[in-house]
Amino acid sequence: MRRPLALLLLLLAPPAQSGEALVAPSGLRLWAYEALWEDHLDEGAAGETWLVLRFLAPEIARDLGKYKFADISGDIDHICQIVGLPLAASTGGGVDQIIVNFLDRPLPRGQRDPETTQFMGAYRLRDGACIWE
Repeated sequence: MRRPLALLLLLLAPPAQSGEALVAPSGLRLWAYEALWEDHLDEGAAGETWLVLRFLAPEIARDLGKYKFADISGDIDHICQIVGLPLAASTGGGVDQIIVNFLDRPLPRGQRDPETTQFMGAYRLRDGACIWE
């Protein structure tokens, strides 16, 4: 299920405006790409809902070599905390897992492209925190 990206943009701090990047703690610039709510009926005893947050991060491209996963893994945690948790709470909860995905270029979710660099983190929500899985 897709929800409006505008809701995600409202939660970015400082508020993102069209074309404005969110700067992560490492200095990596991120642009909100999409927020997806996915129902995974095969997960858990009664199924799960995942909130997937996708950000464009051109500086992670392999050919640039500017940021490697070790450089930005804390940024993925940070985005889960500052964007994922408030967004999950604003929709009334019911989110079992938050997936944070950084891509160097647009790519539809689930599609493969060996030229696209992607970094991801998966988190469970417990006691108001993102717990890395």
